[in-house]
Amino acid sequence: MSLKDELIKKAEAQLDEWEKEADAQKARAKAKAAEARNEKAGADIQQTGSDAVRSLQDRISEGRKKLDEMKKSSEDNVDSLRKQLSDLIGPDKAKKK
Repeated sequence: MSLKDELIKKAEAQLDEWEKEADAQKARAKAKAAEARNEKAGADIQQTGSDAVRSLQDRISEGRKKLDEMKKSSEDNVDSLRKQLSDLIGPDKAKKK
């Protein structure tokens, strides 16, 4: 497997993880809202959950764009791919194999 393929695989794995996290956030927000005793608490909980999910969805969207760019780039562009992956998932995760 080429380095480019490995980097793309890592990026896809991170995006999958973020999507699962977004789904879990939605489920937690829904459960908390159901437990809320009054409308104000329910609205606050829902807003907090919505903000967290929106943030994750923004990261997922940006990640998908970077992944598409990575897939279109050439193998000769490995340093750029590493930077893109680092920007996407963080420097520590990008260096792990």
